[in-house]
Amino acid sequence: MSTDKDAVANASDALYIKVSAASTDKDGIRSITFAQDELLKIGEIESTRDLIPLIQYLTNNGLFRTVRWQGKLGWTARPREAAKQIIALDRDEKTIYEIVEESHTAGIWTRDIKKKTNVAPNVVGRALTKMEKGNLIKSIKSIKAPAQRTYMLAHLIPNEDVTGNSFFDGGDLDESFRDELMNLIVFWVRMQSWVENAKKKKVRAKPELEEGANDAIVIGDDENTGGGGGGKKRKRDEDSDDENDPLNAFVKPKFHSTAVTLDPDAHYSQLIYRSGTHSYPTATAIHQFLTSSDAIKPTKAASLTVPEIQGCIDVLVWDDKLERIQNSDGIEWGYRTVRGVTFKPPGATFDLEDMGRGNALTDAPCGRCPVFDVCSDDGPINATECVYFDQWLKA
Repeated sequence: MSTDKDAVANASDALYIKVSAASTDKDGIRSITFAQDELLKIGEIESTRDLIPLIQYLTNNGLFRTVRWQGKLGWTARPREAAKQIIALDRDEKTIYEIVEESHTAGIWTRDIKKKTNVAPNVVGRALTKMEKGNLIKSIKSIKAPAQRTYMLAHLIPNEDVTGNSFFDGGDLDESFRDELMNLIVFWVRMQSWVENAKKKKVRAKPELEEGANDAIVIGDDENTGGGGGGKKRKRDEDSDDENDPLNAFVKPKFHSTAVTLDPDAHYSQLIYRSGTHSYPTATAIHQFLTSSDAIKPTKAASLTVPEIQGCIDVLVWDDKLERIQNSDGIEWGYRTVRGVTFKPPGATFDLEDMGRGNALTDAPCGRCPVFDVCSDDGPINATECVYFDQWLKA
């Protein structure tokens, strides 16, 4: 009789090793449920009659967990260390453990454990504390309910719905990291998107003046026009080139541009690549750049995934900063920046949007006035009679 028990124990142990290896992913998480036919195949067992005693043995020793899966029975493997402690639990503690186990990587709140088990609150609290000290379960912080204590099995890793993705730190959204990452994406994709040629500064040629072009028409009273009562032409004295002469200011005014340039590469023009000659950055390529960039901390870079980067790219597309382009290989979509899009250079402390809004000088009418150079206190254009300045003060 003992020989039969030893044979069952040995066969059960061999089955457990195979099932445990097949149900463990790269992170060491046992998350796969096996049906009866799958156990027969994995264990290389001939019949169901030979399989049932092995399942019963592993279940009694806490190594197998029986679940209802896709309308039929299924089994999952438990860690050996946990199985030894599960056997030692009393009835209430085992019920609470199984409720936590069912929640898998999503975890479960203490409030929901009390509702499902119908166990006294003090018993639930005592059981959770005992199992947490025994490293059977662990408490985690959920981004959905930070104030609620969430429990899950100790050897499992919570999913993103619980702890958030790489943009969360300790359950809190890391907005600065998210914004810097998206800015870095625009910065790098922009470098790969366009053929940038230096703009040739165009010098405006001086127009050829026809004879009499230096003449200015002066409308004044009879005294200024020699008493003729009409508007007569007066030849400008060639020697009268006084810079203080207000007439000179009207003949050839000098304008100074005070517009703020948002594009950091204003001296470059963005030219499109010929169709089919350039591969634009894909989500995978952008992920590779970010994870190898010195601008991101190694711990953060290691946690970034391609789907997370794809989510950032989608937001940038919706914000009209990136656009999707079909690459020549037709396998994966590429992305390029919208022409003229701006970005904050990595490490910069200023905000381009603040520059675009201007400062005290550019907000005032004088800062952007096209006739600022001919404005004076005693001239026809002055701040006292300026209608734009008056409107700005009343605004």
